[in-house]
Amino acid sequence: MNTSSDRLPGKAMVVGANGGMGEAVALALAQQGIDLALIGRNEPAITALAQTCTEAGSKAFPVVCDIADTATIEAAVAEAIAGLGGLNYLINCAGISKEGKLHETDLVDCDAIIDTNLRSHLYLARYATPEINRHPGGAVIKIGAVHHPYSGASTYLAANLGGEGLAEALFEDVREFGTRVCNIKPGWVNTPLVKSAGIDKALMIQPEDIARTVLFVLSMPETACPTEIVILPQRSPYI
Repeated sequence: MNTSSDRLPGKAMVVGANGGMGEAVALALAQQGIDLALIGRNEPAITALAQTCTEAGSKAFPVVCDIADTATIEAAVAEAIAGLGGLNYLINCAGISKEGKLHETDLVDCDAIIDTNLRSHLYLARYATPEINRHPGGAVIKIGAVHHPYSGASTYLAANLGGEGLAEALFEDVREFGTRVCNIKPGWVNTPLVKSAGIDKALMIQPEDIARTVLFVLSMPETACPTEIVILPQRSPYI
């Protein structure tokens, strides 16, 4: 159990806080005393989570935003910064997936994946980093995914690879401000998005494992930045 002297200070936006990894990350940050703006499109879910985080010891409030609609992101970031009185960390846990062979898929689904998994993070970082850069020791963290090319994953994989390129270039943009940029790439994580009957969920990566990884990045000394972290299940979850 951390004492107040070794808690992480700061103010964070957690995007995709409706559940799964985002919820676990928010709770872990709240237990560190980090104040939170919880970004999501499910208002009841993020409002309830904000209350739980407040009870855990941090200031937390919801900001309703569907990041797939990039026109709404600037106002959401501004609302978060104003409510927090500043910003140290942007942690984006949001993402969607829908399988479909490219020659058969509906391009509306492709656009939704690219907007949610890639374009929105570019917009979030664009509007959040000017404030984050004012405070050395800040961070931009994106939860992506490991590379696993298979038939039906073309758009999802393209968005993830684009996110990796964005993270690499963004680090060069902001490193001299003391701002870290990290792309966390987990394999199978036990979230509601996983519906396969052939997987033992107890052997999957757990959302709390991702939260621990986020805390690791935020607690690094200012002389180092883990720019990419790959996380795999210790044991195969396939039944």
